Amino acid sequence: MAEESPGTEYAIKQVGDRFFPVIIDKAAGGHYEIKNPLTGGSLSYNNPEAAEDYIERAKRKDGEGRAGS
Repeated sequence: MAEESPGTEYAIKQVGDRFFPVIIDKAAGGHYEIKNPLTGGSLSYNNPEAAEDYIERAKRKDGEGRAGS
């Protein structure tokens, strides 16, 4: 499993019936919604499992990027 950086973690924010994967930046004291490249809006899912799958893929990709640096 990829390690998150000390100031960053991933979470799911629920708004109504939608689930938004977000990046929490502890150093900045805020969170960022992830942009949907197809619509230009925020990435969201209608079920929590899909949002959780996205977060797991993002963690793996983030870990691969750090391993190469």
